[in-house]
Amino acid sequence: MSGIPEAVESARKYGIKIIPGVEISTLFSRSRGDSEAEEPVHILAYYSSIGPSRFEELDKFLSNIRDGRFLRAKNIVLKLNKLKMPLKWEHVCRIAGNGVAPGRLHVARAMLEAGYVENLRQAFTRYIFDRGPAYSTGSEPLAEDAIKMICDTGGVAVLAHPWALKSPVPIIRRLKEAGLHGMEVYRGDGRLAGICSILKCAHLLNH
Repeated sequence: MSGIPEAVESARKYGIKIIPGVEISTLFSRSRGDSEAEEPVHILAYYSSIGPSRFEELDKFLSNIRDGRFLRAKNIVLKLNKLKMPLKWEHVCRIAGNGVAPGRLHVARAMLEAGYVENLRQAFTRYIFDRGPAYSTGSEPLAEDAIKMICDTGGVAVLAHPWALKSPVPIIRRLKEAGLHGMEVYRGDGRLAGICSILKCAHLLNH
């Protein structure tokens, strides 16, 4: 979100409309305190062209997540090292870019460049998928807490790629109670599989 002021100013010069936003990695817990019942959920936050209100509060919230991403990526690298893949932390950080908190995709790219996997998909399906042998969690907030933060800072909370969820209906119902405004339905890759069922789930937001 730190680039919003600059983006808004540039947009004014060229007549472009800016919709500031951020995707937040969260966890949905079916039972608080039970890590086995947690599922990764991504929440999109959209704001007006002037950005979020209470910017400092949102920035602190996101900073905690960024710190957790660094720790998570380091733990993934350590686990890969134990799996006889001596991947270098510096390699991952170089791919992520200066000051950017590395994610799993950056680790996967480093694995590919180092020759430990044949493609990015293999890195995920063999090693760093959710609960995989090299998987690690960070400091992801609960989905409901992220939605509350988005609402409190003047944003619109949207559930990202619900077709990837194991049990979308109970998750959507709970998140609706927490203040969820909408959900992503049409896939950017053009695939139609699952759209009808997701559209049916979308009606839950209207009740």
